[in-house]
Parts: sequence; C-alpha cells; structure tokens
Amino acid sequence: MNPLSFIEGAMTRYLQTVYKRRLIAFVLLLATVFGYVATNLPNLQKDGRVEAFMHESDPALHTYYDMRREFGQDNRLVVAVKSENVFSTEFLNTFSRMHRELADDVPYVSEIFSPYNIPFIEHEDGGVYLEELVRNMLQRGRDPQELRDRILDTPLYQNFIVSKDGSTAAVVIEPYRYAPAAKDCTPDPSSGATCEIVFTPLSERPLLGAPQYAEMTAAAREIAARYQAEGFDISIAGAPVLSTEIVAMMEGDMPRFTLACVILTVLAMLFLHRSFLVAIGAFLSFATAIFTTLATVAATGTAMTPPVQLLIPMTLVVGLCTYIHFIATVLKTRSTEKDGREALKLAVKKANTPILFTALTTAGGLIGLAAAPLAPITALGIFGTVSVGVSYLLAMTWATLVFRTLPERYLNKQSDKPGVIATVLTKGAMSAAQAPRRTLALCGGFVLAAALGIVNLSYSHNSLLWLPEDNQARQSTEFIDSTFNGTVNLEMVITPTEGLDFRDETLMKTVEATAREAYGAVDIPIGRHTSIISFLEETNQAVNDGDLAARTIPGQEEIWEQLLLLEGQGIDDMKRYVSMDYSSGRVSFQTPWLEAKLYTDVIETIETRFEAALGDTATVESTGLIALLAKTSKKVLDSMTVSYAIALTLVTGMMALALRSVGLGLVSMVPNVAPFVVLLGIMGYLGIPLDTFTVLIGGIITGLIVDDTLHFFHGVRDRLAIGEKMEDAIQGSMTDIGRAVFTTTVVVMAGFTVFNLSSMSNIQSFGLLMACGALLALLSEVFIGPAVLMIYDRLRQPKKADDVAPVLTDAPA
Repeated sequence: MNPLSFIEGAMTRYLQTVYKRRLIAFVLLLATVFGYVATNLPNLQKDGRVEAFMHESDPALHTYYDMRREFGQDNRLVVAVKSENVFSTEFLNTFSRMHRELADDVPYVSEIFSPYNIPFIEHEDGGVYLEELVRNMLQRGRDPQELRDRILDTPLYQNFIVSKDGSTAAVVIEPYRYAPAAKDCTPDPSSGATCEIVFTPLSERPLLGAPQYAEMTAAAREIAARYQAEGFDISIAGAPVLSTEIVAMMEGDMPRFTLACVILTVLAMLFLHRSFLVAIGAFLSFATAIFTTLATVAATGTAMTPPVQLLIPMTLVVGLCTYIHFIATVLKTRSTEKDGREALKLAVKKANTPILFTALTTAGGLIGLAAAPLAPITALGIFGTVSVGVSYLLAMTWATLVFRTLPERYLNKQSDKPGVIATVLTKGAMSAAQAPRRTLALCGGFVLAAALGIVNLSYSHNSLLWLPEDNQARQSTEFIDSTFNGTVNLEMVITPTEGLDFRDETLMKTVEATAREAYGAVDIPIGRHTSIISFLEETNQAVNDGDLAARTIPGQEEIWEQLLLLEGQGIDDMKRYVSMDYSSGRVSFQTPWLEAKLYTDVIETIETRFEAALGDTATVESTGLIALLAKTSKKVLDSMTVSYAIALTLVTGMMALALRSVGLGLVSMVPNVAPFVVLLGIMGYLGIPLDTFTVLIGGIITGLIVDDTLHFFHGVRDRLAIGEKMEDAIQGSMTDIGRAVFTTTVVVMAGFTVFNLSSMSNIQSFGLLMACGALLALLSEVFIGPAVLMIYDRLRQPKKADDVAPVLTDAPA
C-alpha cells in the first residue's frame, strides 16, 4: 500500500473515532497530557552559563574543565566598592565586616580575597613574614595611608583587590570546583559522627553549575544590599552573576511569552472566525503542544538555555498552521457535505497530505540545526522536531473535537464561496499570474535591493548586551570592567616538556617576558596577568628588603629556595597557578567582557607568541571563559552555513516529494527563499547583528513559509491533474487557502509581538524580525508563487503539447 494512503487511512480512522467518542477522547487527551507534563515539567532546568552553549563532548569544553579541576575556578564573583577614600580606617573597618559576612554566608566559597585577607609578604628582622594585609594592619593600629603606595604598586593587588587608581576595593570570591553531592558527609568529632570513605574519581564529579551560582549571587546581593550607602557604592559582577541574571530573565520572560501568546491567539482567532470554540481550540492546540514539548526537554535532562526557549514561537507557528488549515478545510467541506463524519473524511483526504508534508518538511529543516556544534542549537533542532510531530497530532485532534462540538447553526452558516479576504488575495495572485515577468522583475528588484544590505551583516555574541542598559548586572559589569579592566579570564596552560618543570629559570623568564609583551600586542585592554611567577617576584622583593628593583625572577637556586619558603608559609593561593608537582602551570590574563569575535585574534596572537617563544620546551593551550566565548562565536558562523545548506537540501527534497514533481519542488523554493533574503537584508540595513537568536530565524520561520507554499502548490498540482489550466489552478487554489493563509499570518504576527515584552534586546529584535518574516511570507506566496508557476508552465508548454494526445485518446474510455 502507498505510505501516504496508509497514513491518510490511519488518520481518518483515528479522527473519526475522536469525532464519534468526543467526551472520552477529550478526557483521555487532557489526562495523558496533564500526567506527562506534571511528571516531567517540574524538573526543567535553566542554564545561562557560557559552558552551556558547548556540547559535553566538545574538546574545548573538556580542556576548560580539566583546567578547572587542576587549578580551580575562573568563574569568580567580584564585589567592588567605590569610595572617596578607600585607604581610611573607617572605610576598611566597614569593608572588613562585609568581607567576613560574605565569607561566612555566601555558599560554595572555596577562596575569598580582598584587601582584608590578601597575603602580604614582608621582610622583617632577617626573615620573610606572611600577613593578612588589612586585618593585621587594623589589629596593629597602623594608618592605612602608610601602605597606600606599597599596595597600589604591588602587581598581585592591582586590578584584582584594588583598582589601579586606588578608588575601588574588591572582594573576589572563587567558588568550589565541584558541586556538592547528596551523599557528601561532614564528620563531627564532638558528637562522634564519622563518614564512610568513598572514592570518586575527579573526572566523575559534577562541576559547580547554574543552580549553585544562583544561590551564591543571591546571597552576595543580599549582603551587599545591607552595606550599600552613600560613599560605599557596591557593584557585583562576574560570569556567575551574568549567567544567573540571564536565567532569571528567562524565568520572567517565558510565562509572559506564553500568556501573551495565548491571549493574542485567542483574540485573533475569535476575530477572524467569530467563534469562541474555534479560538479556544487554537489555544488548547498550542498550549498542550508546547507543554508536552517542554516536558520532553525536562525528561531528557536538557537545560533550557536562551536559544532553546525559542521552542515557544516555533510550536506556535507549527501548531497553529496545522490547526488553522485543517479547521478551515473541515468547515469548508461541511458547507457542501452535511454529514459530519463524511465531511471529516473528505477534509482529511484533501488536507492531510499538505499538512503532513508541511510537518515533515519543517522537521527536515530543523534536522539541519541538529548538526550544529553548539548545544542549544542542536537541542532546538531535536526538540523542534519533537514539537512538529506533537503539534501535528494534537492540532488535528483538537480541530476534530472543536468541529464535533460546534453548534449546528454555526456549521450551517459555513460556505464554500470565497470571503472578502480570500477574494482580495486571489485578485493579488491573479494580477501576478497575468503579468508574471513584470511581477518577478518588480519582486526581484525589491529582493535584490534588500539583499545589498546583507553585506552590512555582522555576527555578534555578547550576552552582556542582551541585558537592558539599566540592568544592575550589566551596569555593574561595565563599571568593574572599566575600573579593573576585566571580569573574565583568558587562561594559557603551559606544560613543560619532559625533563623540565615550571620551576625552571629559563622557562619562567620566557613565560613572564612573553606575558608582558602581550599587553601591547593585542587591541583589547588587559587588566593584569598572574602566574606562579607573580608570587615568586613578590617574594624576591621581600627577601631583598623591599627593594623595588628586586621584583624579578631570581636565579635557579633562589627559585627553589623561595618556592619552598612560600610552601612553608602556607600560601595556597599560588597553587591555583601551578600543579602540585610543577608539571604544568597557567598564566591568567584578566580582560573585560567584550564581543566574542574580538577575542579570536587576541587568543591567536597570545597563543602564537607563547608557542614561538617556548619552542620545544613546552606546549601551550588556551582555555577559560574567553576561549569558550571566542570558539562559540566562530563555530556559530562556521556551522550555520552548513546547517542551512543541509536544511535547504532536505526542504527541497521534501517539497519535490510532496508535489510529486522535481520541477515543482524546485520552483516552490523561490517563494520559500525570497523572504529569508529580504529579512537578512533588513537586518543589515537596521544594524541588527546575527547572534545565537537571529541566526535561527531561518529554521523557525520555515514552518510558516513551507506551510503556505505547500498548501498553495499542492492545490495547484491537484487542479492541474484534473485538467485545469495553470491560471485557473492558481485562482482556484488561492481561493481555497486564502483565508487560512491570511489567518496563520495574522495569528503568527500577533504571537511574535509578544517578544517585545522581553527584557532582553536580542529577543526583542528576534520578535520584530519574525513578525516581518510572517508578512513577507504571505506577500511572497501571493505574488512570487503565482508568477514563478506561470513562468514554469510556459517553459513546459512544448512537453505538455506532446502529452495532450494520449490524454484525449483515453478520454472516452
């Protein structure tokens, strides 16, 4: 049996069962959806971290995690306090109290640094002493002004716990490397409580993640709020703060998106169909599909990242297109066939094939996204495909239940005559069909003019700019970046070759010289660089009675002695920059949170300089949040071209299969592609960059464009098959689907205006572009579709003439 006939027969039997036993079907449907959603949706996770954009198998992510396991976190919270006089006893007393509260009350704190407790290496009475800077200073009753110059002149402190100009002091909080496990145990000798020794390999321990970052950020903000006052201006920034803020906005935006989509969908359907039941059916179709899809996301343990929340508009597009086309077909069929079950059967026969292939074609376009190297885009492709399948089945079911429940008087009012909307669209289509060359010339000129704007397109990946300008996290990050020249780090992990380690004098001097040269070799500001060498230089200065000229790397014998001295003094901080056996070390460059693509050249420049300087003596590998940001940026650009090429090929193939004609399939892609070209041009002219949201427009709007094109071209094909001329087929097909196409456009445009409610600028731009895309899709279908069909028909005329004789010969039989 023909697969299409089998699917059509199965769908007919299923929907007729739903029609016949509507109450049972209604209860079972709601119970099934509610049970599935209630079981899984509460487990939905949200993640706005940079790491969440990478696949777990990505080598760059593995390198980053290995660095964190070896050396510690680079995801730090920075609590900066600006004051007129940082070096006053009054300020430092208040600052110290805040430091202690942060240390005691913020969870998951591995290390905490500030002027209060930063190690201060000093040489007295022939020995080197390690002090906690401000704490000991206050206990001794010394005037902080005495040490002002020494503090500001210390590289280990500059742009770390105090700004270079001395106007701002900071508390830097380094989180745990690993997330606590439920089976973790803390022994209590006072009560005799002991813990079972359980060995878990470090590679199997989960690293600290988004939920813990959120707890830390909330606790730090609560403490800071108690100290915020005039003359004590507090800003909190860092990657954990930014990711937490993005997640918080997602949690605030998603309910608003959903509610607004519901309201606008119901109102639009109510206005166009004059039926509350039809409008409610559209809402239930969308609501059950999106909640089922989100529950599936939760069931698989996939986190909701900002791009993945685009499942909401995607489901809106796919589900409503299916629902609107099917309910329109059923109602129109009912106007001539009074028996409900028979009308339903005829409607399935007429509409199921284009609806099914719309779903398959949309899924084919989304499968292209599944090959993307970024985890959220892959997730969007996979779960978008799930959404397509779920939406198809649920929309057909709800449309049948609504049809069965509509009152007889409403059904009797239905007519197969075109209404005002269908008439207007048909006139537009016929004007294009009657002058196809002129129409294509005008449309082609418009598309070409828009396409010129594509040259102005640029790619952007800067999650900081997603936040509104008045957002506290953004303002704090921008302030700390401008004051300290950085809130994120680029890490260079250096592994000496066999026979050397990180205590080698020549290697140390080469590393330090190369690091210092990096400041002038790149186009972005570098706040500071830190390595084990920084501690060694401070120690050497202290050993030489604080002589500034001695802040250098000493000879080999002194290196071993001074490192041993530091280890004996218990400076654990230096161990964050070198492995336990000195087999590898890291140089950490502090930079501002900038556009990701700016980091690409920076990383290449610094890494290349280290490799050239070190030669065969060591290997160099770049990592850290900056490296992930840069690689994310590059991979999106590289991969989306491939993803969209795959999607275009699959969509073209599915269109040809659905229309049973390679020629029609290729021709149908002209009105499919034109809206994308115009949208990209509009973005270029308006200065809207391609980012991880706007770059996905193609995959999401495919459902709407393909839906309109497939129904229109399928109608034309069916009419040509029964002997109609192309012009008549175009007119008849547009008359049939005009109202449904207009309805889907209006409803989708209304749904996408929801995104203007978002607090995130990139989502606002996305919503605006998608609304424009819906309108462009309608215009393309009305004008470009008929014109290319007429040109295609004229090119095929010689072949058609040869085929006429057999058809006429067989006619009498």
